Amino acid sequence: MVRPMASKSEVNFDKIARFIQEVSSLKNIPRSGWLKAGIKNPESVAEHSMVSSIISFILAFLETSNFDLAAKAAFIALVHDLPEARTTDLHKLARKYVSVESEKALEDQLELLPKKISLEIRKALNEVKVFVEDADKLELLFQANEYAKSLPEIMEYVRNVQLKSESAKRIREALQKLEKSWWVYFEEDGDD
Repeated sequence: MVRPMASKSEVNFDKIARFIQEVSSLKNIPRSGWLKAGIKNPESVAEHSMVSSIISFILAFLETSNFDLAAKAAFIALVHDLPEARTTDLHKLARKYVSVESEKALEDQLELLPKKISLEIRKALNEVKVFVEDADKLELLFQANEYAKSLPEIMEYVRNVQLKSESAKRIREALQKLEKSWWVYFEEDGDD
């Protein structure tokens, strides 16, 4: 039997609606590092977070064989860039000159949610941190690989990416061997 988190009178649905509205704004925020590197229409923060979420799930499961932890990692990957709804996505060079309080922004955003939800999110942030960080970087590598088809020098942007988990390192190695677009592998006869 599933028990409700709290009575409906204890939940501020107006704040939850504002939170969801804010999350939706990530669809309109471009990943600024790609803009700096010369990509005309880069992916949005929301697009990045979606792919990072899938990668986080895979990494966490490969490293732990724990489905619940992997699902938690996937969710936290969706949350990890939420502050950018308030701060925008500042690339590495900009961060040399501008101080951004991402942690404060996230804390303020989590205040819009019921206390029990925000506490669980805070706890999970540390629990799955390594998987989310590696997934964030792997997504960057996959996106760079895609953008490099039209702008080869973009690979300079990801030259020094460091990964921590063994699974992330092995996925990176596999990515570096890919020679074709994803769909070509499925259209070829007998080649997988």
